Amino acid sequence: MKFEKELVATIVDPGFRHVKYRKFPESFWSTDSKTLSVAKEERFAFQIMVCYNHTECQYTVEKRDSISWKGLTDRVRLELKAPPELEGCFDMKFLGYVKDDEGTVVSDPILEDTELLAEKGISQCIWVEGKVPKGCNLRETEIAIDMYSREGYEDEQRVKSLCVKLKIADISMDEIAESSEFYLDLWQHPSNWARMYHVGLWSDDHFEVIGHNLRELASAGNKVVTAIVSDFPWAGQKCYEEYSNPSNLFEYNMVRVKKDMAGGYLCDFSALDRYVELAFSLGIDKEIDLFGLIGVWDRGFGNPLKDYEDALKISYYDECTGTFRYMSEKYELAEYIAQLLNHLEERNWLEKTRIMSDHPVDDMVFESCKEFIESVAGSGKLKFKSAIYREDVIRKHSSKLDDVSLSLPLSVKMGSELRELKREIHSKGGKTTWYVCWFPEAPNNFISSPLLENRLVGWYTYLLGFDGFLRWDYAIWPSDPWSSPSYKQPYWSAGDMYFVYPGANGRPVRSQRWENLKFGIQDFQLLKAIEKSGYSKSELEDVFITPLLGRLESMKVLGERSMEVEYRADYSAYKECRSDMFKMFLNRKK
Repeated sequence: MKFEKELVATIVDPGFRHVKYRKFPESFWSTDSKTLSVAKEERFAFQIMVCYNHTECQYTVEKRDSISWKGLTDRVRLELKAPPELEGCFDMKFLGYVKDDEGTVVSDPILEDTELLAEKGISQCIWVEGKVPKGCNLRETEIAIDMYSREGYEDEQRVKSLCVKLKIADISMDEIAESSEFYLDLWQHPSNWARMYHVGLWSDDHFEVIGHNLRELASAGNKVVTAIVSDFPWAGQKCYEEYSNPSNLFEYNMVRVKKDMAGGYLCDFSALDRYVELAFSLGIDKEIDLFGLIGVWDRGFGNPLKDYEDALKISYYDECTGTFRYMSEKYELAEYIAQLLNHLEERNWLEKTRIMSDHPVDDMVFESCKEFIESVAGSGKLKFKSAIYREDVIRKHSSKLDDVSLSLPLSVKMGSELRELKREIHSKGGKTTWYVCWFPEAPNNFISSPLLENRLVGWYTYLLGFDGFLRWDYAIWPSDPWSSPSYKQPYWSAGDMYFVYPGANGRPVRSQRWENLKFGIQDFQLLKAIEKSGYSKSELEDVFITPLLGRLESMKVLGERSMEVEYRADYSAYKECRSDMFKMFLNRKK
């Protein structure tokens, strides 16, 4: 009887961010059913929140039995029951909790644990995700989450049940991993991964970790390979100045260079090749971005080159002296870049390759270095790409770039000029994307950001008319992201550096932010599908986008790095909107 009285549970949206020690009113627990409109093959999720007020409680999910280290404590098991057509289509995962920048304990990581011991009277969230297969003929159905209690060695008793009603639209969505609609470009930091897992750089163990992370990236439809081809292209993000949470953020060259006894340079491309081949095999195969050849960040970290303005750092092993050295002359750099570009051409990868610059600031240096790299390449046509937040930079360099990514404030500020920029880039066969990083404050992907803002990536991409979204990270971890996620406060916010957490088995642990980002990409795909069915983009903006996000011209840009946006903060409004999208698509289809 105590379980019926003391155990409470409810269903919440996937955009609900749980503050662990917050107390909720009795009315919060009154929802025992919820309705979701879904398409076939799309991933969707909801959350179950439970709280046991009598004692500590050992929770278990699905058909498993467990006890905690404390022995035969009170136990509750949650089991999802679906109709035969949807058997095996759902997963239940406990959510983990981390501290945000204010020290508040909030949900974010999606754990793989099947059991969890919870404190008395403290709520726990469980992430439930599913997918309706293409061959399912159901139009409406229900799934139940039954809760069974157990004391000591007594038999289980069912004490509570929640219900989720599914309305299944007769629409089959493309897997975002396979779709060409949305161009996702999240940068990779493999040296950071090696340090986190204490494995040798470019070793077999390292590539096992790399494989796990690239596989997860591919599941979100990432299109771009990050190839780091000089040492410390971001100068370690000035990690050497951060003492409050010491973390090594330096990235090493994927190309190993040595100088032989005859004085010639030999490049070992095996690690680079293995990385690219692995990414390509997983479907991350549309583009290779070379970081570290132009616009390299100095950040006071120095420049070993005596006669070259860009602070490239190419470490090599000198067989004559038996020591490591850095290239110091321009002619050495020319030989290295020539070998690199020739190798890419021999592998038939040069067409997909972009020479990437991150926030170029010095126009003269950028121009001269671009000309130098082109002269080294000879007759081969090189493609250049840049992430830009300054208006003067995009105006000066757009004609010289094949692909661009603009910060959100700059994208909004350009207004009507944005269309011409996109036309210019597309005429070269390039892609246009937008990005956020440590700015603006909102919308963003921080742990403190509303989860909805991760989903809105897809919606803003559609509103801006861009091909996709870029971010400087998928996972670059501070030393202990589980216990100390804050880094470089107040300039960076917790979660700015990563969407996933490092798992104990070398595999990434997904987050609520990561999954909501994927949901937003699916929303973008749905909007594109409706557009292809006969509706214009302006019609869709009037019906769906403007009521939720407002118009692009009404957004306020306050400077290069800040802006004001006013979007509907009610997650259910987007659910209702998607239901209307399904109806529009099906009506047009007929």
